[in-house]
Parts: sequence; C-alpha cells; structure tokens
Amino acid sequence: MAARLMAAGLALTAAGMAKAAPPPVPPPVEQHTADCAHPVFATDQLVCADPALRTLDARLGTLLASASPPESRWVEPQWQWFQRRSRCAFSADHKGCVEAAYRERLALFEPPPRVEERRAIKCEGADMTAVAVQNGQIILFGPFGEVWGLAWSDPSAKVWTPFLTALRRGREVSLHTIEGVSSRCRIER
Repeated sequence: MAARLMAAGLALTAAGMAKAAPPPVPPPVEQHTADCAHPVFATDQLVCADPALRTLDARLGTLLASASPPESRWVEPQWQWFQRRSRCAFSADHKGCVEAAYRERLALFEPPPRVEERRAIKCEGADMTAVAVQNGQIILFGPFGEVWGLAWSDPSAKVWTPFLTALRRGREVSLHTIEGVSSRCRIER
C-alpha cells in the first residue's frame, strides 16, 4: 500500500512538473544589423557600446535599407553573414573580428571610388565577364557591369575569414568561398 501511495505521489509530482515547465523560447527575430534597442547577442552588445563599430553598423543598415546585397553565389546571404559576424564573440579579438566583418560587408555596397581597369575574364562554370584588381581585392562583375562578388586576395588577417578569397598567379585566378564553391578563371589579354 505504501509503495502504491509513493508511486502515485511520484506520478503526480512528475505530472505537476511537466505542466509547470515554461513554454519554449521562440527563435530570435531575423536581424541584419545590431539591435541596439534590445541587444541580446554579445556582438550586438559590443557594437552598440563602441562608437566606431556602431557607425559601421549604421552605415550597413542605411545601405541595406536602399539595396540588397548582390545576388550571386559569390556573395554571402545577409542572414548568413550576420550569423558569422555574431560568432565573432568567440574570437580572441572580438572587436577586430567584428570590424573586419563590417569592412568586408560594406565593401560590397561601397565599391572603391575609382576602379582600375576592368579586364575580361573567363571562368569555369561561372558567368562573370570582367574583373578588376585593386587594394588586395578582386572585384567580380556580371554581364551588365554589376558587382557579383568581392574576393580578398590576401586573407592574412586571421580574426575574420572572408566569404570569398582569390589566389592570383599571373592571369590565372582561383576563387573559393568558405562553403567550398570554387572556380578557376583566366584574365583575358
């Protein structure tokens, strides 16, 4: 009898605990820039507290309000970039990682004021038509002159890994994304 009472008590306690469990936490709202009104992520807290990073974030927010990032397999989707930027919190150089992330993203929207000579390019499995090399960056252009990607030819800064990197040897260019997409290209004469 005592065993039955104890089992019944345990069952009631377990049922009561199951009913008292809090509801699941909903997923966070999709963000494209830091939410300084309610910073939840450690990287948002850093960005919101640092005037220089907050300025970079505000510039990106303004640019995103007027245009989307180029749609190309050579450009990281905004939500994916934001998640990687947020993971800078795990970097030994949190601020350096975040700053490099913003500089890479802003470069897609703010091409250099004067692009040196564009050169025709032929790539395996890619429709890029031109390329320009400037300041350690290789700017990829589509058939209508639109920016299709921005590759970093010297990803030596280890605090942030650029989405797209390029290795150039003479007229040969190898493009590689962090997702493993790659293409071999040749700059035309």
